[in-house]
Amino acid sequence: MKKILIILILFKVFIIESKETTLIIYNQNFAVCSEVREMEIDTGKKEIVFSDIPRFIEPTSIQICSLNFPSDFIILHQVYNSDIFTSDKVFLKNIGRQIIAVSKKGEIYSGSLLFYDSNNIGIETKDKILILNRHELERIEFDKIEDFVYKVQLKFLVQNNKKGLHKILLKYTTSNINWKSDYTGEYDEEKNKLDLSGFVTIDNRSGYDFKDASIVLIAGEVKKMIEREVMGDKLMVGEMKTAQAIPSFEEKPFFEYHKYTLKGKTDINDGEIKQINFLSKKDIKVEKKYVYEGATYRYYYYDNWRNLPYNEKVNVFIEFKNEDEVLPFGKIRIFKKEKDGSLFIGENLISHTPIGEKVKLSIGNAFDIKGERKILSHEKISHQVYKDTYEIKIKNFKNEDIVVEVIERLYGTWEITEKTHDYEKLDAYTIKFPVKVKKNGEELIKYTVMTKF
Repeated sequence: MKKILIILILFKVFIIESKETTLIIYNQNFAVCSEVREMEIDTGKKEIVFSDIPRFIEPTSIQICSLNFPSDFIILHQVYNSDIFTSDKVFLKNIGRQIIAVSKKGEIYSGSLLFYDSNNIGIETKDKILILNRHELERIEFDKIEDFVYKVQLKFLVQNNKKGLHKILLKYTTSNINWKSDYTGEYDEEKNKLDLSGFVTIDNRSGYDFKDASIVLIAGEVKKMIEREVMGDKLMVGEMKTAQAIPSFEEKPFFEYHKYTLKGKTDINDGEIKQINFLSKKDIKVEKKYVYEGATYRYYYYDNWRNLPYNEKVNVFIEFKNEDEVLPFGKIRIFKKEKDGSLFIGENLISHTPIGEKVKLSIGNAFDIKGERKILSHEKISHQVYKDTYEIKIKNFKNEDIVVEVIERLYGTWEITEKTHDYEKLDAYTIKFPVKVKKNGEELIKYTVMTKF
C-alpha cells in the first residue's frame, strides 16, 4: 500500500498521491483515467484540492464521488484552475501595477507597467513614460500575486456529513496520450511462412506521470467531439522505452470495439514513449502475389484516348489470414530471412483486422517484372454506347514462372465481347485476369468491352 500525505490548511484538504489508477487509452489521442485516493475528511464544508493532474485534462469531463460514503459526500461546486505561472502571464497580470526594473548597470526604474513585448517594456513614472530594452535589464520585480498556481489544480467544495476515511474516486478525460500498434514480420520466402511480432506503443504527452497504473487499450473508431485545441505547447521527442517480454495483453470484444488489458501494472510517465509486447506468432502461412494495374486514371476517357499514360510497375503483395486474435491498426515492417541475417523489404499499414479476415500488404514493386497497357481501338457505336479494345503485356525477366493478377477498372453498364484469357469479376466495376507468365517470357492479354452510359 502506498502512503498518502494529507495536508490540512483551514478547511482545505490537499491530495498529494494517487493510490489506485486505471487508465483507458483510446487510439484517438485521449484517455479516460479513474483514480481512487483515500483521505481523512472531517464533517462540514471542505475544499478538496488536487494539484497533481494532467495538463491537458478536459474540465467538463471531471467526476468525483466517495465510494464508501456516497450519500454523505455532496459536491457543492468544482473549479479547474490552469492559471499557471509563466513569464507572459506575470507581465499580463501586472499591467497597471507598480513594478521595479533594475538595469545591468545598476540603474533602478519604478512605476506602473504600461505594456510589454519580447524586446521592450513600458513604465509610467510620475512625470514621464520610459521604454526599456528588456535585454539590458538585470531583473524585474513584481509584487506577489496570490491567485497564481504552479501546477494545474482541481478544487472541489464539498459538504461532508460523515467523518472518517473516504475512498474518493476521481474520473476524467485527458488528451495528448495515445497508443498505436507496431508490427515486425520475418518472411521466409522458401517456406512461404511469416513470423509476426507486435508491440503496443504508448505515447504520453499529457503533462502527468501515471504511476503503477492498470492499462486498458481500446481499438476502434469512437466518436469523440473536439471542444478545444491546446495551442503553444511544443511536443518534444521523448524517451523510448521497450518492454521486451512474452505477450502481456489480454484481448476481448468491447461494444463495437476491442479492448486490450495489460496483465499487471506499469508506469506511463510524461514525455515517455513506451513499447509493450502483445503479439508473437510463428510460421504463419502466407501467399506472395504479383498485381498489375496498368491504368493510371480513374475516369472514362471518351474521345481523349490516344496518348493516355500507363503504369509499368507490378506491385508485390504478401497475404495471410488472421487466425487467432484481433490485430489493431498499425504499421508493419517486413524483413526477408537470409542466410546471413534479415533484409528489410518493405512496410505498410494494417487496418483493424478481425479474426478470420485476410491481411493483404503491398510491400513494394517487382524489379524483374514489367507491364504495358494500350488502348488499341475506341469506337462510338451510338450516343451512349462505346466499344474499346485493350492490350496488356506482362514481361517476366525472372528465372521462374510466375502468376500476375491483372486488374482492370470498367465503367457504366459493360459487357466483355472478346477476350484472350478468362477473368474474374471482383465487383460491379472491377475485373481480374490471373495470368501465368513463363520465366524470361511475356504474356499478352487482349479484350474488347462494350460500355453503355
